[in-house]
Amino acid sequence: MILNLLDVADTTLCNGILVPNELFNTVATIIKGIKIAVPVLLIIFGMLDFAKSVIAKEEDDVKKYRKSFISRVISAVIVFLIVFVVQLAVNLLASVEDTNNQNGQTVSDIWNCSKKFISGVK
Repeated sequence: MILNLLDVADTTLCNGILVPNELFNTVATIIKGIKIAVPVLLIIFGMLDFAKSVIAKEEDDVKKYRKSFISRVISAVIVFLIVFVVQLAVNLLASVEDTNNQNGQTVSDIWNCSKKFISGVK
């Protein structure tokens, strides 16, 4: 993989910097993995919390496991929403039309490079 990152022919010019397309794809894969892993881990740990609360005979233990499950759900929703909001913001900013700056590069060009980190290079 590191050899693929050093391949100059497969790069994208972002604000004067050559960025390997493999890096874009790797970051996009990590983001997709987070979007998949968070709900799966929530389900697994939620099942464990509910199993512990069913086995627990004390009412205090049941409340403790229920509170743990609720905090896991809130944490998972926050992580999922952060990824969604960042993707939405980058997509919106990449679509904005603007004028060229001194280097001939537009702000939307910079946001389009950021968008490639989220969606990868096709």
